[in-house]
Amino acid sequence: MSTGAAKSTLELFREIDARTWVPPQPLERMLETLEELPRGKKVVMLAPCEPRPLFRILKANGFDYRCRFVPEGYFEVTVWHAADTPAASADLE
Repeated sequence: MSTGAAKSTLELFREIDARTWVPPQPLERMLETLEELPRGKKVVMLAPCEPRPLFRILKANGFDYRCRFVPEGYFEVTVWHAADTPAASADLE
């Protein structure tokens, strides 16, 4: 299943630490960052809660994501272009 073995992971474009921000600032900042996100890169946002409204927006605009709860008490949301999903899948675990 390796058609792009040379591109097996996505490079971090930006990390957004939104753990102390109040809505809608995390959503707004993520959307601004995604406007600049190059193909083959990812954005990681640290959030105090699961940003469910963001997920629908991501899917509607050609992005894919993974959200996981971090035991230290926050959520880590990783976002990338949906077309990069095979590379992102190799990078996530």
